[in-house]
Amino acid sequence: MRHIVCILLSCSIIGFAFYNAEPLPKLPQKEEFLPKAEYAKAIAMGHNVTAAGLFWIGGVIDLGESYLYGTSYAWLSHVGNLSTELDSLFHTPYMVVGSITTTDEPDTTDFTVMRRAVRVFPDDWRLAIYFALRLANGPTHNYAEAAKIMKHFETSPDTTIPSHIKSIYRNFELNTMQTEMAIEMLVNDALNPQYKSLIKGFTPKALRVLHRVGESDTTIVNEVNFMMKKLSEHAIDPNYVYRRLLSFKKED
Repeated sequence: MRHIVCILLSCSIIGFAFYNAEPLPKLPQKEEFLPKAEYAKAIAMGHNVTAAGLFWIGGVIDLGESYLYGTSYAWLSHVGNLSTELDSLFHTPYMVVGSITTTDEPDTTDFTVMRRAVRVFPDDWRLAIYFALRLANGPTHNYAEAAKIMKHFETSPDTTIPSHIKSIYRNFELNTMQTEMAIEMLVNDALNPQYKSLIKGFTPKALRVLHRVGESDTTIVNEVNFMMKKLSEHAIDPNYVYRRLLSFKKED
């Protein structure tokens, strides 16, 4: 009986202590405890591939839970970075990070992941286009690097690459040029038989170069479209088109 009384008294004291204790501080999300790669490699003791897979599975599970419960999860690129540092040939994190990261995401950890991706898998055009679009449309607007990455595929023998992907580096290059140079490149490309099947896309490119995106004047849009079509048919003087397009430039 004496022992029972002691146990009950102890439980009462512990309960009272917990009831009156200060609340615990809010702990960081568990992803904030991701180890540095060098520490993870030491812990893995040579089993880097296995460790990379385990970290990645944990990240994917957390991502799935965020979809189920409607919460945010902004750590996948960090998990992907750790996983691919442990195993640079681990292809899945590159594909997932590249495909789900929004172009306006302010956290640029995915840049590190995708730079590693295009270095390790230089002929994977899907990884390259994910990263190029992110560079061009993301917070850095790095059109030059985007063009450099995609130019590699211009003469690729890979028959699975769509023609517009092979030539997309030209779009990125346009954004790095002065108006006069950009117009000259557009005119030359429109004359190139290689791009004849893509000529419909030249009108929005030209309007972008001329600072007339969303142009409300249909007369200008129709004339630009007409000139591009005639260039592809070699049925109009390129010098005239160059001068005419330059006259449409909207000053900032």
